Amino acid sequence: MGAFDLSGHHSRVRAGAASAERLIAVVSDAGSEEAIRNLVFDQGVERAHVERGTIDDAIELMATLEHSPRHLIVDLSGSSMPVSDMMRLADVCDPSVAVIVVGEHNDVGLYRNLLRIGVREYLVKPLTVELVQRALEATDAGAATRVGKAIGFVGARGGVGVTTIATALARHMADQTRRRVVYVDLDLHGGGACTMLGVTSGNGLVELLQNTQRLDEQLINQAIVAQSDRLFVLSSEAPFDSPFAPRTGAVAELIGVLKSQFHYVVLDLPERAGRIVDEALDACGSIHVVADRSVHGAREAARLCRFAEGRAADPTVTLLINNALPPARGRADPADIAQALARASVHEFPHEPHALALAENLGEPIADSHRSGFAQAIVGLAHALTGGDANALARARRPWYARFSAKLGRA
Repeated sequence: MGAFDLSGHHSRVRAGAASAERLIAVVSDAGSEEAIRNLVFDQGVERAHVERGTIDDAIELMATLEHSPRHLIVDLSGSSMPVSDMMRLADVCDPSVAVIVVGEHNDVGLYRNLLRIGVREYLVKPLTVELVQRALEATDAGAATRVGKAIGFVGARGGVGVTTIATALARHMADQTRRRVVYVDLDLHGGGACTMLGVTSGNGLVELLQNTQRLDEQLINQAIVAQSDRLFVLSSEAPFDSPFAPRTGAVAELIGVLKSQFHYVVLDLPERAGRIVDEALDACGSIHVVADRSVHGAREAARLCRFAEGRAADPTVTLLINNALPPARGRADPADIAQALARASVHEFPHEPHALALAENLGEPIADSHRSGFAQAIVGLAHALTGGDANALARARRPWYARFSAKLGRA
């Protein structure tokens, strides 16, 4: 569709119709709607949509779109909790969207709070064509204030389940919290993420790293593979006999652009050293070191935690202890590992070989996830990242054998 459809001012937009719009506006009164419509016609704005509605309508609309608009105008008139409502909108709105808020009162305190959470402009009614035009021009001229979060996963040794944990978390974040997530498998010669997520890999990651000087939304959309409407995968299968070394700074530049397009950038790091890993870790707000219950794994995890904590961005570093092998005597106790590393933030994942093997081979989520201790540990990890239910996090942090013993005690 081109300009606004003047027939039916109160009609709700279809998700498909507005999915590629440059400008979307959801306002509560006829005067504001008319001002924005006049702007569209006066300036010849293409791919625009307006509708009459509330902030709840805007949130519902944005949650259904496959592609976000460049500008979003929303009306907070009548909202009793404007900051909370805008935080709900942020959960379904890509970081790249320039959000302009319309209100009824010239509230400096509210304006400052909105700026802190990434709102670009705050307009006080009554709206005029000139007022809206200046706001759109200002958001185009200014740099983006909202960016997503990069989450890194790195193993203390091979075979500890880095990709298993990272893919499960990415699925949960995309499916349950409705965030837009891009999973980046940095094993350029073919990692396991595509198999676990049930998609076919291409060479999109290498292509982007070779063209960081012209990264834009269109190029990224061509390179990524959609696993769902909220989860996307970026990977490569470079030939084994063709080593590829991106230029210095290319990985950091790519992650920076991805953070402007997605809520979460999940980085699966195949090695523990090298320029690619170094640049990736520098871009992370959270770094998860995955270890098993071996002395060697604990020693390497301690080194990696110190290495990660020394990054300039001061990331949050979490130790994940994965029981990838069946229980056996002689393995290091998780409590002893946590104490030796002096870490308060530790998550343990239980040994569930059958459910995880089936999910990996089929490229599907973990079967019967409500009963799976591994799946519940993923929920706890997600809550730690998003600030969710603290009780769920505490439950998920309990060792799997403690939960099992508690069930036996109730039987």
